[in-house]
Amino acid sequence: MPPSSTPQLDPATVAAAMDMGRYRIDRPIGAATTKRAQVRDILERLIDAELHPGDAIPSERALVVRLGVSRVTVRQAIADLVEAGVLERVHGKGTYVTGPQVDSRLHLTSFSREMRDRGLIPATVVLSATDEPAGDDVAYALRIRPGQPVIRVERLRTADGTPMAYEVGHYPAALFPGLLQRELGTLYDIFASEYGVVVTSGEQTVRAESADAHQARILGIARRAPLLVQERVTHAGDRVIELSTSWYRADRYRIHMAITPRGAREN
Repeated sequence: MPPSSTPQLDPATVAAAMDMGRYRIDRPIGAATTKRAQVRDILERLIDAELHPGDAIPSERALVVRLGVSRVTVRQAIADLVEAGVLERVHGKGTYVTGPQVDSRLHLTSFSREMRDRGLIPATVVLSATDEPAGDDVAYALRIRPGQPVIRVERLRTADGTPMAYEVGHYPAALFPGLLQRELGTLYDIFASEYGVVVTSGEQTVRAESADAHQARILGIARRAPLLVQERVTHAGDRVIELSTSWYRADRYRIHMAITPRGAREN
């Protein structure tokens, strides 16, 4: 039988290729056929066996030297895994194993509760919390007079340690006296337990946007990376208690909506 013309990586090379400090995979590479596919397979095995979300993979240069393939082949294999959502490139830093990805349905719940429902550990970093006079747009949304005091809270929301969303919320100060002296991680729970204000409904819009320099720095993504922006006005009975905008990483968050017919069925 004539030898295959498809280029293969030598199994011995593969076995030793990932002996990079604590990174090691010495199992057979399986049925991958092209060099690109074999490199992709090696990286997938490395990720499955040794790495965790947020860990960096070996550099392109290290992979080229260890595997004896071209840089083009390595870049193509990495690009395949980036496209599949397994890896992510961070500009100026390297390529990392992706963190959690969340499928969300449009419904009124807190970020923390939504993450816990999906088996993830939520955390919140309060970036700033201040009193300020309401501008025209904020006042209109909260149904108060311009210039009345509101509490502005700026937060970073994470899941399993991975940045998920940057959030800015405005709340009528008259409804929540002393709020700035409280822990601001789970606001809806605080509203209910400390102020007797229970969220009952809301209106939410979703749009797409590119990350500016400020958002990119906070979320640890490249400038102009895609974001899903959710704007929410939240009610407790007939009172408006919140105007918030959340910038979600589009590579971490997907939104699902149930679609039902409106009016008579048409053929």
